[in-house]
Amino acid sequence: MVVGIDLTEYSEIVLEHALDQAARHEAPELHFLYVKENKKRAAEEMKQRLSAIVFPALQTFNQYGTNWRARLHVRAGKPDQEIAMLAADVRADLIVIGQFGLHSSTEKYKTVPGRVLNAAPCPTLVVGMPQPMSDLDQCAFCAAVREDSDGERWFCDGHSEPRHAEHMVTPMTVWTGGSLMW
Repeated sequence: MVVGIDLTEYSEIVLEHALDQAARHEAPELHFLYVKENKKRAAEEMKQRLSAIVFPALQTFNQYGTNWRARLHVRAGKPDQEIAMLAADVRADLIVIGQFGLHSSTEKYKTVPGRVLNAAPCPTLVVGMPQPMSDLDQCAFCAAVREDSDGERWFCDGHSEPRHAEHMVTPMTVWTGGSLMW
């Protein structure tokens, strides 16, 4: 697994998602990568900053399993190209990167995450920050109907009109012993 770390305040969120994915494997091999675009920055300084973010998380990760390997990489170049090349070099089965800064779907290939997705030789998990839910995002009456019907009905009478009639909800089921009923 290749994990692109940009050394911003969001790096820990990306790292957390990457370690969550790694924990699902018996013997994960992790490659943490920082790509320095600025030639003035010293590689050794960037390696120290990368270590400061990654090592505490790996110490915690080590409490749950010890059959893993990790390497830190600092490369110079364009982040999308270096991330994709490292993934190809190590034959990664997953790339984990942050979405931060990707705000316009019309310009998705102009951002680093968009370009990584375009160049990736393997599946890529793009970690984003969820938008806070607002009470204005949903109809209070619909929420009450869902709550009162235990999920059997999703919409209030105002949203159950004909233009919303094509929405169909299946009943909940427990897949380990339940059955799907229409």
